[in-house]
Amino acid sequence: MAPQQGKANKASSDISSPVQDSISLIINNETYTVGPDVPPWTRLVDFIRYVVQAPGTKALCREGGCGVCTVVATVPDRESPGYNKTFSVQACQAMLYACAGWKIETIEGLGNRYTGYHPIQKALHGFYGTQCGFCSPGMIMTMYGQTKGSEPLTSAKVEASLDGNICRCTGYRPILDAFKSMTVDADPTLKERLVDIEEAYNGVCEKNGTNGCGACKGKEGGRCKKSVTDLLPLNPGKVQISFGSVRWFRPTNIDGMYSILRNIGTEEKYRIVVGNTGQGVFKNDGPYSAYISTDGIEELYITSVGVPLQLGANVSLTRAMELFHHMAETQPRYSYLEVLANHWQVVANVAVRNTGSWAGNLMLKHAHQGFQSDIFLTLLAAKAELTIGSAEDASTTYMSLEQFLRTDMFKKVILSVTLPPALHNTKLRTFKITPRAVNAHAYVNACFRMEVDPIDNFKVTHKPSILLGGINPNFIHATETENFLMGRRLTDQATVVEAAEILGREVQPDNHPQDASPAYRRSLSQALLYKTIVGFLANKVNPKLASAGPNIERPLSSGRQEFDMDREAWPVGEPLPKLESATQISGEATYLDDVPYLPNELHGALVQTTHANAKISHVDASEALRLKGVVTFVNAADIPGKNSFIATAGAYPDPVFVEERSKYAGQPVGLIVARDRDTAVRAAQMVVVSYEDVKKPVLTIEQALSEGGQDEIVTFAFNGTVEPAVLGDPEGQLEVAPHRLKGNLIQGSQYHLNMEPLAARVVPIEDGYDVYCTTQWPTETQATVAQVLGITANSINMSVRRIGGGYGAKISRQNVLAAAAAVAARSLQQPVRVVTDLNTNMTLAGWRDPYYATYDVGFEDTGKLTSLVVDLYSDAGHVSNESPVGFLASVIQNCYFIPNIRYRPHIVNTDTAANTWCRTPGHVNAIGTMENILDHIASYLKKDPLEVRQLNLITPGVPRLLASPHEQTPIKDVILPLLLEKANFVQRKAEVEEFNRSNRWKKRGIAVMPEYYGFDYPSVFRYGLQVSIYAHDGTVAITHGGIEMGQGINTKVAQVAAYTLGIPLAQVVVKASETTVAANSTVTGGSFGSDLCAHGVRKASLALKERMDVEKEKIKKNTGKEPTWLQLVQHCFSHDVDLCERYW
Repeated sequence: MAPQQGKANKASSDISSPVQDSISLIINNETYTVGPDVPPWTRLVDFIRYVVQAPGTKALCREGGCGVCTVVATVPDRESPGYNKTFSVQACQAMLYACAGWKIETIEGLGNRYTGYHPIQKALHGFYGTQCGFCSPGMIMTMYGQTKGSEPLTSAKVEASLDGNICRCTGYRPILDAFKSMTVDADPTLKERLVDIEEAYNGVCEKNGTNGCGACKGKEGGRCKKSVTDLLPLNPGKVQISFGSVRWFRPTNIDGMYSILRNIGTEEKYRIVVGNTGQGVFKNDGPYSAYISTDGIEELYITSVGVPLQLGANVSLTRAMELFHHMAETQPRYSYLEVLANHWQVVANVAVRNTGSWAGNLMLKHAHQGFQSDIFLTLLAAKAELTIGSAEDASTTYMSLEQFLRTDMFKKVILSVTLPPALHNTKLRTFKITPRAVNAHAYVNACFRMEVDPIDNFKVTHKPSILLGGINPNFIHATETENFLMGRRLTDQATVVEAAEILGREVQPDNHPQDASPAYRRSLSQALLYKTIVGFLANKVNPKLASAGPNIERPLSSGRQEFDMDREAWPVGEPLPKLESATQISGEATYLDDVPYLPNELHGALVQTTHANAKISHVDASEALRLKGVVTFVNAADIPGKNSFIATAGAYPDPVFVEERSKYAGQPVGLIVARDRDTAVRAAQMVVVSYEDVKKPVLTIEQALSEGGQDEIVTFAFNGTVEPAVLGDPEGQLEVAPHRLKGNLIQGSQYHLNMEPLAARVVPIEDGYDVYCTTQWPTETQATVAQVLGITANSINMSVRRIGGGYGAKISRQNVLAAAAAVAARSLQQPVRVVTDLNTNMTLAGWRDPYYATYDVGFEDTGKLTSLVVDLYSDAGHVSNESPVGFLASVIQNCYFIPNIRYRPHIVNTDTAANTWCRTPGHVNAIGTMENILDHIASYLKKDPLEVRQLNLITPGVPRLLASPHEQTPIKDVILPLLLEKANFVQRKAEVEEFNRSNRWKKRGIAVMPEYYGFDYPSVFRYGLQVSIYAHDGTVAITHGGIEMGQGINTKVAQVAAYTLGIPLAQVVVKASETTVAANSTVTGGSFGSDLCAHGVRKASLALKERMDVEKEKIKKNTGKEPTWLQLVQHCFSHDVDLCERYW
């Protein structure tokens, strides 16, 4: 079973080879040599950002899941010496030393405003594909990596390749359109939209029409083989680097690896490194005293393409999938590998699969046997055999995957896997049922392998394999079901039913909060068995049942946008890329943590509680303070002012640092300050927080209500009363209603997932502090820092250039970090920067508030509403500062007429982080409650839900709860009819109904959901701004109090200024928001900021124009000529006309 190209366990010794204590790599065509002064656990992303100072590569999740850190690597192809391969990599997972001999390209190396832009950058820019811009470099680099493959770039490949890139601003349509415009099968309309799109096809590979070179492997389903190893750093050979007690090894053959392992102490913890992608799954493994990179061991990359198929342990998932496809196409008895390849396609994401090895995944399963490893399960279904090498005696052992799980792997390594051909009439189905289609762990994953005789009613001729993951750590085989099915015929209905019953009995899922319920997972296992059998039988089953067999396949997405344009108003309303777009696509747009460090700048990391509702008895930071590089630890005792990060954003204080009792798990205890971020984070984990009087936390609304004392009836925001809002006689009309239903609705929380994490930076200056913060509300951040430090607001200078998404998360929660950094900066009189990682971001601050609704509704036979009594409960977290439930009386009616209604809002407190504003706060929950009520009615009456909705749509002039009657009803009269027409709703609904009648299991649906979003401009929303015209060249600069976070506020105000002043848009720039010109400006949120700032710029520009027009008339009168813009500006300046105008 050895590989054709040599045995994995035979290698010449590298004992005599010289040992290097450094490695080299190339980043954007610059060579960097890294030695023992850099810790072995350093990630590539940190080296790129903080040493190379190329901050276009972002960092957020550090788990390989968000894509903002994506770069492209060119590396030696160990499988084909003398050649290289190029692919995308998640830089947050790649360990720096493991990149020895690599060439890395970041977004900065792809193109910029000085050297010109790459066609992919141009495409994203031209299709308006950036919003906040934080994800844009990663998107581009992922697509750039795809163009380096040997296969043509297709639209389907574009969609599949973005499985590891998140755009939280939800701008996927223009992103996909931009990249699809460059594919070989692009819709002609996409290609036509982009100016100079043909540039994207310069220098394409003659063989396949992509930017490859054509030197492809071909027969083995491969990749580019162009020989450019001379462009890479020299092969580093054998490496050994020591950093304190931690060592990094890079052997060049298996014997060298064995030698290293033999010298590992019995109590030591070591890690074998290939792609390091497993750390994204199990982040708390370690710390390690030794790292062993196997990148230099060519034997572990060997592939034997034949019968049997053999893969070395270092073969990546991507390469394995290529080989699976090739074998399935060329070897009939390996056709089952197509199933494996398709399953592995939904393991992690493109960049993770490019570097992660199949053997590394198995080692994760070995270390964490509850891990739902798709690789383990599918290889087990394939009856694969592992070759294991032992360092102690250099022996090899062959074993099954189940034997492997029971084997002590200390000082042992996986060398290869062998996949045998399948028997004739082998059937294989695999499943991965997940919360989302890709890049997610399974609720349940499953493999069903059966050898059947189709002629004999699909008799099972050999013992089948029924393998299930996600059940419990000890469950692999459904042995009883396997034994039952042996020798039975799958066409027998009773056999299938009994098999499902047996499976239901032997599947006993464990019960953990993070998992789907045991009942669901058991039922799902049975359903997958049924689905498998129906799929195997194909046309042997009743056509009405056949839809249970195939998997649901998502078709290629498409979208269409239609809008009217008033060309006379251009540039106002003109479709054009955002002003920031060009800097976003090149990585030149600066976010808070992209700002270079000052020479004496320090870094902070929060110490957080691990218990809610517990008294803190002691905090011991002594071990952390002994760590080299740690400067100090600050906590509540170091706060000179008020210990609350709420200034005007709420009625109740919320502490920066906990004092006596922890309010929730994740609450800040203090801040470790160190000379670098890595040290700060490691030291924060060393601080010991001791607890006493630990009480059971209240975590849900239902729990709070059942235990009593947590429910508070809300004061209405607009009338100051705690009485419920009432219209008509709701209770009386309920009693006489022809029909009456009661129900409740639970709506959970939602994490904001702002791609730029919460962050703050405080710099002491001569008259106070310069504060930089990821804030949607600089005024509140300024006030908070002043309050915490006990100083005046005019001592705090706030500046915000942009933020990488907000969605409400950065209205008040970021002020915890601003306050903490300010306390440390004051104490040390040095700049302090605090940037959260994803885990801290998620546990530090609250999310969208959960809701619980109860309702009692009366209605007529037709479904027309007569009365509604509804109570809406909001979970505010541990303090009631930011629940919108008191604003929702008018919202809960949505666009319907309810003649009799009573609405009572409640706030519930739980032992969780204080929840905060999140995209249309409360609206989605109130409207969701109303729509659920109408669906309940429709279901009860067995009517079309749309019919019930249309019947209840409000008409002009009728009364509304705590709101003025509508003068017009555009939803009813214009929008809904137009939507039904454009969507071809009637025909599609008929097609759906016919499909559902014809199919027992697979169903389709179509729905129309009207929504009314009340929008006006509350007087509290005010923004200071200034328009300045420069006499030197007539250019214009604008400063306003709004925050650019992807919505295009800067572009809109610039368009308004250009139109009003009558100048080209190119002459207008928008500067960072700050708290001098824009003092006292309110929060940017609620969709108010862009319109109000644009209105203010219009007013300021008109005032300027009015002054300048007086001078223009004088010039025309004196010269008889119309002055140019520059002539007019300079004339005004020389005649003492103020060229600046402020508006509030």
